[in-house]
Amino acid sequence: MRISLLLFLLLAAPQVVLAAPVLRGAHGIYTVSEFVAVSPQRAWAILTDFNSQANWAPDISNSKVLKSSDSRLELQQTYKAGYTLGLPIKAKLMIKMYPPMFFSYKLIQGERLNDLEGQWSITPIAGGIRLSHKMRVDPKVPGFLRPIYYEQQEKNLLHWMRILKHKMETPETYQTNWPGCTDQKSWIPCYVEKKLKKKLLSGIILI
Repeated sequence: MRISLLLFLLLAAPQVVLAAPVLRGAHGIYTVSEFVAVSPQRAWAILTDFNSQANWAPDISNSKVLKSSDSRLELQQTYKAGYTLGLPIKAKLMIKMYPPMFFSYKLIQGERLNDLEGQWSITPIAGGIRLSHKMRVDPKVPGFLRPIYYEQQEKNLLHWMRILKHKMETPETYQTNWPGCTDQKSWIPCYVEKKLKKKLLSGIILI
């Protein structure tokens, strides 16, 4: 009885994950997309608030708009994540804006990067939007490290989309109703872990 219940809870665990982004591609060329239950206007406002991205984006430790004119921005960011092997990497990007549905980015100069470019698009659909991110990255790393880089980058892209979806769908800034899960960058894994532990504990107590 106890083993069956635990197996059932473990099999049911993925249902508590708040987002299910879809990632396609490999070897530095990717498309990741997700349904988000918000208006295009709200999605655009959050997605293009570049100066605040370091507060919630999992791989960005610093983000600042350097120049802005008409539909173009010059953005400086510092990345630090698994795909950077824990090292800070600075990059300067050119952003071309086509509000409220699309913007592209292109590397101007960067550390440990041969090239980086991509685009974000917002497509209205029933009940919300389809948020899509296309990216092409060519890291300046030795060949034997590329598989590790790409694996970590893919994990980061999915994590980015999960956090972004929750941020867009949650009123105000980034609120949670789960004690102990207040860090914006780690809220989802924290929530899933605590939710599963509570289910398991409740199941054992009821036996």
